[in-house]
Amino acid sequence: MYRLLLFLRRIYVFAIFLLLEGLALHYYANSTVHSRARLLGMSDNVVGGVYGAIAGAGRYMSLGRTNRLLEDKVVALENELAVYRDYLSQAALDSISTAEDFRHQYVVARVVHNSINKRENFFTVDRGSRDGVERGMAVVSIDGYMTGYVERVSAGNAICVSVLNTEFRASGMFAGTGHFGSVSWPGGDPRVVRLSEVPKYAPVAKGDTILTRSSLNFPEGIFIGRVEDYTVDEARASYEIDVKLGVDVAALKVVLLVKNLEAFERLRLEEEVLGVSDEE
Repeated sequence: MYRLLLFLRRIYVFAIFLLLEGLALHYYANSTVHSRARLLGMSDNVVGGVYGAIAGAGRYMSLGRTNRLLEDKVVALENELAVYRDYLSQAALDSISTAEDFRHQYVVARVVHNSINKRENFFTVDRGSRDGVERGMAVVSIDGYMTGYVERVSAGNAICVSVLNTEFRASGMFAGTGHFGSVSWPGGDPRVVRLSEVPKYAPVAKGDTILTRSSLNFPEGIFIGRVEDYTVDEARASYEIDVKLGVDVAALKVVLLVKNLEAFERLRLEEEVLGVSDEE
């Protein structure tokens, strides 16, 4: 009891102040209609702010559930998009087949792993030997751009050398003149490859179209890119040409694996007659 009295003695001034404030507010609130409306507006703002803070805290606490719902929605949309991509892939394959191009064999595949930030980049596709995939097959983007070639094959997957690999080699030619050279990637910019060994008497201009030249890996006429810049190597009497790639390797999702049947048949014949191995 003594402690309670000491406590009341300490706060009695503050308690009287609160009592007087309450009486003053009550008097003010009931004095006029305007004052009541003003106090109700102020109380609504305070209550609204409190409710807003509570709602914000609730939203923050439910972020985990919201993220899970969004992730589920993204997965569902990706699955729907995969069906659409398969439809486009099959449509592209059908259009190729109707052209009665019996010199090439095609396999549609999805890219399941990809890298672009190394000097020797590879990507993996979800088709393998049981699907007819063989080492050396060309890899072309679904919209028809040179992308790489198959290097190693298992039953259900294949590892492909990306065009963004310093060991990558292909033969490229000018669409108009047929002058050709060697295509490689010097490293650095993932959007640009190098076309070398083009004789300096060949006409070259920025914007020229560069296509693949027929080889074991690539059929003739696959789009590589366009000339972005060039210089002349006087010592070799040839051009060094920067070609901006048509394909965005980082965005690869669905690709076509292309087997040049004539080239594969020729290689097998050479192996049988000359004892040449594709491992050499």
